[in-house]
Amino acid sequence: MYKLLRDIGDIQGIARTTILALESFIVSIRELQCTREEVEDLYIELADAIKNSQPKITPLIHLLERFEQDMRKCMKKDLSIELIMESAENSLKDQIALFKSNAARVTEHGLKYVENGDVIIVHSASSVVTNILIRAKESLGKIFKVIILEQNKERTRQLIEAFREHKIDYHVTPAHDVSHYIDQANKMFIGALTITSDNKIVAPSGTSGSVSLSHLNNIKVHLFANTLHYSHREALDQYIYAEEGNSETANCYFPITRHSHDLVDLELIDHVITENGETPKGYCPEDLKAKAAAKRAEMSQ
Repeated sequence: MYKLLRDIGDIQGIARTTILALESFIVSIRELQCTREEVEDLYIELADAIKNSQPKITPLIHLLERFEQDMRKCMKKDLSIELIMESAENSLKDQIALFKSNAARVTEHGLKYVENGDVIIVHSASSVVTNILIRAKESLGKIFKVIILEQNKERTRQLIEAFREHKIDYHVTPAHDVSHYIDQANKMFIGALTITSDNKIVAPSGTSGSVSLSHLNNIKVHLFANTLHYSHREALDQYIYAEEGNSETANCYFPITRHSHDLVDLELIDHVITENGETPKGYCPEDLKAKAAAKRAEMSQ
């Protein structure tokens, strides 16, 4: 399952993966055949399996935790198995609606950061970043150019198709060639899988180098992510997947390790935009502060 989630995330992005996982959960509920006594344990078992993916999909974890809270309340009532399943499906639909609502609000705030004449670098652009750029062109008529850093060919293809459809000016270059275009750009837009409690960002592979180079050249880096992407856990607790393999170069065979995601220091980011608008770098949602404090207390014992 974890490889499946990574593969879908690489192709569709984390936002679409989160929604797809919840929609698949709904399908599994409709097909589940069990007794009332078994249903809660089965729901929690599946939710736990999804929550322990590598790397952790933070927004999906938060939404599944909300689902689990709903189910525990539901199970205290004297309901039939049919009503329990209906409640479970409704709860998951509520989580999908919440995630979509938060993402839409991030997009609305993000429109403020696109100006005429901008040259914007994007790296494995998230769906929110893509939506911001499309809306800025279609709804606001902004004239700008996008430099697409090619790292993931499928995601690059999706960006190209979207920009062609909406007549957005773009140029594609390999991510390792960004230094040749850095003097043309004035902004960089990125998304994130997770924002950790120790002020790191878990982002697609290759993001760290692009962000660092932009920062060194005074290009303002903008991070767009709704607060469901915030984690009370530290970067080392995100279980970034490391794939062990073999490679060959000039008749030299050697083992190689590839990581599924990068860690980026939040200090390299100039603007953090959530569904609440521009947000301080050290921000942490109130419910996560309590979890972080509890975790620190547990580790100190």
